[in-house]
Formats: sequence, C-alpha cells, structure tokens
Amino acid sequence: VHFSSDSLLLSLYDNGEVDGDTVSVLLNGQLILAKQGLSTTAVKKTIYIPSNIDQVELVMYAESLGSIPPNTGLLVIKDGKNLYEVRFSGDLQKNASIVFNRKKE
Repeated sequence: VHFSSDSLLLSLYDNGEVDGDTVSVLLNGQLILAKQGLSTTAVKKTIYIPSNIDQVELVMYAESLGSIPPNTGLLVIKDGKNLYEVRFSGDLQKNASIVFNRKKE
C-alpha cells in the first residue's frame, strides 16, 4: 500500500461473522496493539511515520482463531483523503503482513 501523509489511521474489524477473533499488531517489529478482540466496532490506532522513513511493515498476529477458524479481519487504512480496505486472515502458524511504501511527490 502506498501512502503520502505523515500519519495513518488504522481501523480493525472482524471480517464476516463476529466469532471472537483476537489479534496483536506489530509495526516494524514493535507491538502497537496487544490482544485486541475484533468485532463490528472498529479498534482504531493512529500511527505516525517520520519523514525519513519510506517503508513500514504492519503484521497482524492471530492470538486466537475464534469459534470459526481461521482468524479473519478487515483493516481500513486512512491516508489523508485516501482510503484502503485490506482483508486478511491468519492462523496460529501464519500471520498477515502489509508493507506501506511512501509515495514520492
């Protein structure tokens, strides 16, 4: 995903039926959200990206699979005026990862 602003608003939802999925989110290896339950109400987090950083990696780590495996979610990313929707899934062996690259103006 390409971005151009200095901050991104992340909104995490359960994708599909709300079944108790839980995720932790890491940004460049640093924990930014721990064991968040996903539902129809967004878990929101704003991340700030210094101007000297051109690439960041976001990893959604499945803490639990809920009652209907695998762990599925929807990540909505707001970058200024742009909005991106990314559906992800993971289990106890595989995680979902997104790489953000700064768009050069």
